[in-house]
Amino acid sequence: METGSAALDADILIVGAGPVGLFLANECARRGLRWRLVETRPSQSVHSKALAIFPRTLEIFDMAGVVAPFLENANRVTTVAMITHGRTLAHMRFAPEETPYPFVAMVPQDVTEKLLAEELQRRGGVIEYETTFVSAEQQEGGVSVTLDHKGETVKLRASFVIGCDGAHSAVRRMLKLPFEGGEYEASFILADIETNETLPRTRCSFAPVNWARWRFFR
Repeated sequence: METGSAALDADILIVGAGPVGLFLANECARRGLRWRLVETRPSQSVHSKALAIFPRTLEIFDMAGVVAPFLENANRVTTVAMITHGRTLAHMRFAPEETPYPFVAMVPQDVTEKLLAEELQRRGGVIEYETTFVSAEQQEGGVSVTLDHKGETVKLRASFVIGCDGAHSAVRRMLKLPFEGGEYEASFILADIETNETLPRTRCSFAPVNWARWRFFR
């Protein structure tokens, strides 16, 4: 594809290979678009981070043809309980109607990234690790982008640049777009732990402990 005197290296440059960037790359590959996916980290995340995938997201995964491995790996939660000092304060059923997936699929974020990256690789895709977005300049018919790959400057042109690089997005900062919303003032801890308590696999249990809020999943 030619634009003026400069050829485009990609239809879409995706910055950030977290769940959003990986899913977008899969959709680009599914539609036969020319895309590139760059990620500052040297590999995918190894931390659990976010866990819950809700029914509407599973429906989108279904439409995109990637839902099967998520269903295989998910712990399916259908109830939520608030427990303190051995006492159940609240117990709620999660039973949404009109969906083929009436549950919350508990899949740690590192597993989500792994599954999406594997699907992308099956489609012939490549994730360009240790590659950082530096700047971009809008030009006629495209965007001129500067990247840094292990200290080496890389230049390319794309029709679109999409920032999927999180709350501290370099793409958003470059565009001077505000990060809308507020912050939670309360402190909390999210940890992966082993416990000798017997907890139902289909229940998400919240247990407040003094100043911290621990979430236990088995």
